Amino acid sequence: MGNWGVAAFFSLLLSLVFALVIGIASAWWATARTFRSSVRNGPWLYNPLVGSQAANAYLRAAIAKIGLLALDKSEAVYLIATQDNDGNPLSGSATYRIEGTDLATRWWSLTAYGADCFLVPNPLNRYSYNSANLDRSADGSYRIYASAAQQSGNWIPVEAGRPFDLTLRLYNPSPVLLKKLSVAPLPRIIRESVHHA
Repeated sequence: MGNWGVAAFFSLLLSLVFALVIGIASAWWATARTFRSSVRNGPWLYNPLVGSQAANAYLRAAIAKIGLLALDKSEAVYLIATQDNDGNPLSGSATYRIEGTDLATRWWSLTAYGADCFLVPNPLNRYSYNSANLDRSADGSYRIYASAAQQSGNWIPVEAGRPFDLTLRLYNPSPVLLKKLSVAPLPRIIRESVHHA
């Protein structure tokens, strides 16, 4: 292969690598923007197209990236919170109180995930609470704490100083709840204290 052939080969290789990098970066950007266009209810984001036939390729790719084995919209609705009720990003540098009452669903769960979209490792192997396994007040309401510092009662440990998010899964939500999800009384996420290193 002459000098011209080597130069052409490396030029083609460089073009392919450049196209691959641009393609991956643009797909990542597009899937991230898909969730920014979601419906907001307090700190919770919900995209009504998730789990429906109307979801486009970017939304399906975003779900594949963060929600492996996600169910159809009629079976489950997924809401994500990356901030508290005051709009501050969720961080293991603070203690949060998540409080609410049961919604019109067959079952629900609340799970903490790290910035890598995986469960937050902790020595208790506790990652989630659901409508059947948490302690409640006499009126049926509940409080769940998310914190790196140990809490009494319903406590989900998170990593100190690291960002995290919360996913609320509503299984078999009622048709009325689905229609009014943007105004439904979803759990409040209240920052109680900030931990100082």
